[in-house]
Amino acid sequence: MRALFVATVQSHIAQFHMGAISLLKENGYEVDVAAKNNLKEKNGLEIQGVHQIFNVPFERSPFSLKNIDAYNKLKKIIDDREYDIIHCNTPVGGILTRLAARKKRKKGCVVIYTAHGFHFYKGASKKNWLIFYPIEKAMSCITDKLITINKEDYLLAKKKFSCPVYH
Repeated sequence: MRALFVATVQSHIAQFHMGAISLLKENGYEVDVAAKNNLKEKNGLEIQGVHQIFNVPFERSPFSLKNIDAYNKLKKIIDDREYDIIHCNTPVGGILTRLAARKKRKKGCVVIYTAHGFHFYKGASKKNWLIFYPIEKAMSCITDKLITINKEDYLLAKKKFSCPVYH
């Protein structure tokens, strides 16, 4: 069994997902990570105990043309391996991963997205709502499970999105 964790930067995986990675490994999974390597900037953070780490050149801006290269690299990683679970995080990493994993979902791969806080929320700018809400709503069609961290995101996603939502 294989799992892939994806985020825009490796520090996100190191800070938030090492516990989940350990749990998967204890249950027989081989775990890979795909994210931009920024660990030199983050003193003391590291990713240990994973099978393979792929340096994918994600940019945080959804408008950066460099994300085309990141998407192509990520799609090749996903297409070349047989993952049972793909767990994606961060807005750009989550969007590109769900797009890249569409074919694998049809073959049974489960795609999970954890929203660590939507950019659209009560009080957010109209610009954030106009950009990020329609994208996340559309992405929910190619998401098997959406995990939200806060109650506001959970209630909105449960009501408006077309995938199972967990809090």
